[in-house]
Amino acid sequence: MTAIAATMLDGFAPTKWTPLPPLDDGVRVLLDDDRQQLVATAQTQLDRTADTGSAAEAGRIYDAMYPHADFTWPHLRALTEVDAEYFGTSTPTTVTLVDPLPGAPLGDVPIADTARASSLAQALATLHSAAPEPVSEAGFPVEDPSRSQFLILERLDQAASTGRVPSALLQHWEEEFEKVALWHFLATPIHGSIDEASVYTDQERVLALSEIGRLRVADPAVDLAAASALIDPAALPTFFEEYLNSRPRADEHVITRAELLAEFAVLDWLLEAVDSGDEAAIEDAADLLVSFNDVLFAAAPGTDSGSAEHRDDASAETPTADDASAGDDEHEVVSDETNGPADEEGTGVEAAITERDRSDVFIPRARPASASDEPAADAPAASDESAASTEPTPDQDDGTGPISRPDRP
Repeated sequence: MTAIAATMLDGFAPTKWTPLPPLDDGVRVLLDDDRQQLVATAQTQLDRTADTGSAAEAGRIYDAMYPHADFTWPHLRALTEVDAEYFGTSTPTTVTLVDPLPGAPLGDVPIADTARASSLAQALATLHSAAPEPVSEAGFPVEDPSRSQFLILERLDQAASTGRVPSALLQHWEEEFEKVALWHFLATPIHGSIDEASVYTDQERVLALSEIGRLRVADPAVDLAAASALIDPAALPTFFEEYLNSRPRADEHVITRAELLAEFAVLDWLLEAVDSGDEAAIEDAADLLVSFNDVLFAAAPGTDSGSAEHRDDASAETPTADDASAGDDEHEVVSDETNGPADEEGTGVEAAITERDRSDVFIPRARPASASDEPAADAPAASDESAASTEPTPDQDDGTGPISRPDRP
């Protein structure tokens, strides 16, 4: 990597290197030539839906749209393509050089403090407040509300066909997502890939957002739902409230949609498991859906908590903890003294980097078994908070009754 990087940028001749956690990109190394530091990434695991060209163009758009943002994002300095044999891949590998981001990736430890929860809410409110035209004109995807609704209902149909989703849960999602008023919003620029690897923080606030190549114009609730999985449930009300305060023109149902999309995380895991044919993962996802169904409808006597199709006793067995948390070992990769000075705000480059594997799946509204409150009361009062927002919506029916499901192609 050092030899490759030395050919990519005039005047950059690195003499020191420190390995960094690979995250989702591949091999990452912090390089230093005693004058500057750059992060070299060999994108051996690059997702082609968000390629390097998209990330570079997204960075340019971010620069234009958010000149006064309180956070930063990757700034590409150089890129090249090397032959497949360099990294043992089946195709040539793209190598990039970017400026180091301040702070460190969030990792699997949820944000429990209100300061960082508020900071993340402010960052997303900033992203969603920009005009969508620069994003759409640059050729990034645009998803209007009707398209978003169609995709969700299509996933519901796919999930129903598996017979592994409790019927009450399916009915709940269908009734909620078919409400007309839920889809009265204007699509905005969104990050599109918020996760534990893309949010960089210090102990007080969000400093940077990476993985920006999935920039698009879509439902802002997508980012909020993804972010909610990174936040301790006790801090979620603060997160949602700060978002609405920071973006007063947000549509009144954005928090409701975010909560529903967050619920969908387990359903999406089931669909991915079915697509891969992983029977153990299918059982894990099905049991989590049953658990969530029990949490959601615990206060409703007589609610059917069974699957849409009959599950025999064997399939109802709960998987062992080893199945759910295999690979939960964690190890630290600590930068040595070659990392150089901290950035201007006193935050070390990739400070306190810890690589961890996700050991569980977040179930919205769930509480520890020792809690004495009713589970259903644990959900944030999003509808009351979001009712204060006043963004104008297109001239359409305000009813909240079911609408006809779009025809399937």
